[in-house]
Amino acid sequence: MYVLLKIGQDFQLETIDNPLEIEPVHLNGAAMVMTKEQYGISLLQVKKWKKLKTVKVKLVN
Repeated sequence: MYVLLKIGQDFQLETIDNPLEIEPVHLNGAAMVMTKEQYGISLLQVKKWKKLKTVKVKLVN
């Protein structure tokens, strides 16, 4: 998952969830998306995000 914050900072995180499909949790007035890996993303801070394609690599000896 690629996330771009409103302050211009961006980051990537690996999760088995699709945060775009998770029901937000409301904590102290903020809407948060929580993944199974315990990543918490405030929806108020997100400017853009998208799910990245995963590539499976098979290692051969």
